[in-house]
Amino acid sequence: MSVDEVRGIRVLYLFRGLGRAGHDTRRPFLGLARLGAVELVDTPGEGVVFGLTGQFWRLRGGQDLGRPRTAEAFLAYDRPDACKAVIDFRIAELDRGRCRLSTETRVHVADPAARRAFRRYWLVVRPFSGITRILFLRAVRSRAERQAREM
Repeated sequence: MSVDEVRGIRVLYLFRGLGRAGHDTRRPFLGLARLGAVELVDTPGEGVVFGLTGQFWRLRGGQDLGRPRTAEAFLAYDRPDACKAVIDFRIAELDRGRCRLSTETRVHVADPAARRAFRRYWLVVRPFSGITRILFLRAVRSRAERQAREM
């Protein structure tokens, strides 16, 4: 599912500056690859995990810090003044062919000053991040239900 497929998210991305001209908002998983995320794990039928690094509180996210391009480089990344975030999308099978999609993000910031900057940033961004996740998960559910009805 991409930014362009989820009503309401495009506005949030434009507000943050992630939907600038020249950036493909049609890419899957809400453009995480465009943000510099690397795929860490992809287990068919179970889920996918992405890693992202940067100074998220900066407008461009600290892209000038150099971002890892492989899972191995992500694991080795150790800048104390930057965040390391792990974002997952998990599928859990329930009963009668039903399943549940969930998402979780964990962030580690080693440096105390960077952690304070991230905390200030998160106070502002958290509600919008939550809305983005809710809209994304609802859109995935709607698509899955629509496809199930068409079968």
